[in-house]
Amino acid sequence: MKWVLRILGWLFFLAAFGSLILYFQHKLTNVIPAATFSALFGVFLNESSKVADKQTQRSKFFLEQSLAGFEHTINLVSDRNNNRRKWISAARILQQSLELSKRITENEHKSILQMEMDRYRHQLWEILNPYNERITPAFFYGASDSSLDINEAAKQSSLPTVGEPQDRLSSVHNLSDKSLFLIWSFMEFPENYADPLHKTFSQEQIKKLELQHQPLYEYLEHKHTYHSVAGKLHKLSEKDE
Repeated sequence: MKWVLRILGWLFFLAAFGSLILYFQHKLTNVIPAATFSALFGVFLNESSKVADKQTQRSKFFLEQSLAGFEHTINLVSDRNNNRRKWISAARILQQSLELSKRITENEHKSILQMEMDRYRHQLWEILNPYNERITPAFFYGASDSSLDINEAAKQSSLPTVGEPQDRLSSVHNLSDKSLFLIWSFMEFPENYADPLHKTFSQEQIKKLELQHQPLYEYLEHKHTYHSVAGKLHKLSEKDE
C-alpha cells in the first residue's frame, strides 16, 4: 500500500512540474493546476509515511512476540527436565513463535530475528548436549534416573505413579517424538518447517542422529522396536513398525 501511495504522489509531483512548464510556456493562464497537484503530492507522500510507520510498528510487534515465545520455549526446558507435558508445551510455543516470525516485514527486524534465533538454537543445543551426563536414552523415556539402562527406563515409563491409572502407558511419560522433532528441526533444519508437528523423524534422519546425537538415536531406535505396557517390554511386530 505504501508504494502505491508513493507512486501516486510522485505522479502528482510530475503533473505539478509539467503544469509549471506549461504555465511558463504560456500554455496555461495560471498556476492553480500546479498548486493543486503539488498539494496532492504532499497528501499522498504524507499518507505513505503513515502507512510505512504503521507497518514498521506492526513488524516490531511480531518481532517482540516471536522473541518472547522463543524465550518461553527455552525457559520451559532449560533445567533439562524430561517432563512430557513441558516439552509438548515448549514445542507448541516454538511453533507459534515461528508462525509469528513469518509476519515480520522490516529487513532490520528480520536481521535481529535471525541473530536471536541463532542464539536460541545454541541454547537448545546446550540443553540437549549429547555429552551431558543427564542426556541419555533413559532421559527421553522420562526416567527420573537418567543412568538407567534403556530397557529398564522403557519399562518404568509405563508404570503408574501414586494416584495414576494402573493401565498407564509409556506414551504418557516419555517425550513426544513430534515435540522432539520440532525442537530438533529448529536447531538443525530451520528452512524446512512445513507443518512440523504433523511430522516425525524419518529413517534417514534417525540414521544421521547416530553420529549427531547418540542418546536420542538410541531412544528412537528402541522406541521403534519395543512397546512398554504396565512395566513390561513387548517387541513390536513387523506390521506395527
